[in-house]
Amino acid sequence: MKYLSQIRRGAAVLASAGLLCGVLGSGTAVAAGPTSATEASHGFYKGRVVARVGAPVRTGPSTRFRVVGELRRGGVVAVACKVDGQRVRGNSRWYKLRDGRYTWSRNIANIGPIPRWCHRHHHHR
Repeated sequence: MKYLSQIRRGAAVLASAGLLCGVLGSGTAVAAGPTSATEASHGFYKGRVVARVGAPVRTGPSTRFRVVGELRRGGVVAVACKVDGQRVRGNSRWYKLRDGRYTWSRNIANIGPIPRWCHRHHHHR
């Protein structure tokens, strides 16, 4: 009798572990391969890099902030939201990317809806 309860307990542990792996595995798959539905549910927008050479990525929405990377022309990026920042060639709109860095909005062509404002009452000038 004791042996049978140990088998049942072991089976329950294995079933729970399998269920947990299935849940965690599906979460990882969603995070690793974003789709438009996934991005929309997480509040991200998509954009294509249209800068002639590459789009500089900065730590803030101004050319005074440090350049920390570059987006390659033709690449698709996840945009979190838009902010007002330094005016560059008549346009003060900057996009905050999913990873928290910034790029000037003229370097990005929206794919789908236009990104929402990050914080309506907080502008980076």
